[in-house]
Amino acid sequence: MPSVTPGTTGSDSGGEAWTVDELARRAGVPVRTIREYQTMGVLPPPERRGRIGLYRPAHLIRLDLIGRLQQRGYSLAGIRDLLTAWSDGADLGEVLGLAPDQLVHVDEPGVPATLDQLAELVPALVPERLGDLVVTGVIEACGPDRYCVPSPSLLQLSIDALATGLAPDAVLELLAELRAAADTASHAVLDALTRVPTDADDATIDALVNRGRGLLAHGIGRLTLHRLGHDLGAPDHASSAELTELLRHQTRSTSRRKARR
Repeated sequence: MPSVTPGTTGSDSGGEAWTVDELARRAGVPVRTIREYQTMGVLPPPERRGRIGLYRPAHLIRLDLIGRLQQRGYSLAGIRDLLTAWSDGADLGEVLGLAPDQLVHVDEPGVPATLDQLAELVPALVPERLGDLVVTGVIEACGPDRYCVPSPSLLQLSIDALATGLAPDAVLELLAELRAAADTASHAVLDALTRVPTDADDATIDALVNRGRGLLAHGIGRLTLHRLGHDLGAPDHASSAELTELLRHQTRSTSRRKARR
């Protein structure tokens, strides 16, 4: 039987696959802790390939979630009950008992929110400008008085922008531009996928699809920051600290010019 190298792409299910030792190193927990979590039912079992157990990024995400819940005082039994309720259909925010201002910090896709939660998060936009916010794609209607937040990061960006005094119209305009850019990127990706050779093997397609989603999400964000630095006149390979200082200077300079008018 061929050995499986930790961190490599498996051909059966696609995506990264790790042994329990590699997962433990990545998560920063002992192997015995992972075994305990599996026994308690808070961590799904690994995929089996012969005698080898393979763990996926979803396991790493779950370990991070368990760690954060433990920091908030939950026992393993309590975490098991919470995760069971979540899997049974309860909203993640309700399951975790999150206050509205903590909603955007949940590291799960499609974070659910009620209209009241959104109103507390962004009172300048909800409920009066709810329709405009939905158009931007930052939130989506997904049921009666139920909304999904595909990108909690952009919702937090909106909250922070409004907190500085930026007008709701300006925030909505920014979000609309970001939505348009996301649509352009999506269309370009789908167009590129139609050009994949018909004789491409399943393993390379799986690698492109599974790894590509994460690379796309991270890469577009990094490239946007790089272009932002370019527009601000930042030197090539500017550090995060240098870019932050340039953004701070740009914001303050703009505010001062407006104040003098």
